[in-house]
Amino acid sequence: MRRMLALLMPGAAAVALMGALTGCGGGGGGGTTATATVRGRIMLVTTAAAPSPAATVTAGGATATTGADGSFVLTAVPITTTRIAVTATGMKALSQALPTLEAGKTTDLADIYLSDVGYTADITTRVVRSDTLAAIAGATVLVSGLSAVSGADGAVSITGLPVGLGGPQLQVGVARATGFEDKAIIFDLPLGAGSNTVGDIVLSPPVGEIPPGPSNIRGKVTWAGGAGFGGTSVSLLARPGGGVIASGITQDAGDYGFWAPAGSYTVVAIRSGYAEARKDCDLARPDVPIQVDLTLTAAP
Repeated sequence: MRRMLALLMPGAAAVALMGALTGCGGGGGGGTTATATVRGRIMLVTTAAAPSPAATVTAGGATATTGADGSFVLTAVPITTTRIAVTATGMKALSQALPTLEAGKTTDLADIYLSDVGYTADITTRVVRSDTLAAIAGATVLVSGLSAVSGADGAVSITGLPVGLGGPQLQVGVARATGFEDKAIIFDLPLGAGSNTVGDIVLSPPVGEIPPGPSNIRGKVTWAGGAGFGGTSVSLLARPGGGVIASGITQDAGDYGFWAPAGSYTVVAIRSGYAEARKDCDLARPDVPIQVDLTLTAAP
């Protein structure tokens, strides 16, 4: 139809008509893309501090440099943007997924950590209630800017985290669920490359005891000669039953720590070439830590 009209019109009139027709309908007119704001803070696993010199953060064509405290704000980020990238001197470049952005709203990624090694650490955990240890479905777990939602069994897996992320008293994320207090996420032992089992994330109802620190069953693994044993596998088992509540690896001085609700437990230490060491313990109150030390002896 357009071609027939053009043939019937002389010269310039035909050109003008074709231009008008081209601008109509499905020609891909000038609609604007909805945008959002993304903010957060960039930190380093090596120092637990903001990068200096500043880091550069980009997403969807928006770019910002971090402030003295590591904070950044990206404005006018298209809501179709799916990844954020960060570069800083001495650190491996980071490119990771963004949560779904909503038009006109701000997405807070909290603290994003940069690693000088890479981003190949994965965690598997479970979100449970502090009073019954029952699974919590639909909880949001945010770690270093990456988020996941717990399934019906409370299980959560997050991949692509910074190697070396963690350390006593260092908050690296948060867990949230409707009807529960937010829980700061702290990895007593830094994450290694590959799979890391970090134990349960325990959320408390608004009314009830909330532990003040990252661990309330803690201790040291030594060998018969008295020195601390770093790199030893330590697990916290429920008693009775023997189900694994949490597990980890001791630090250089042999220290370990777990958080658990009040109850009866067994702490088990395993190291190649040594006999398994285990000790029963009873945690009377979640806000009063107990010390459980173990000594390894050479295997017979």
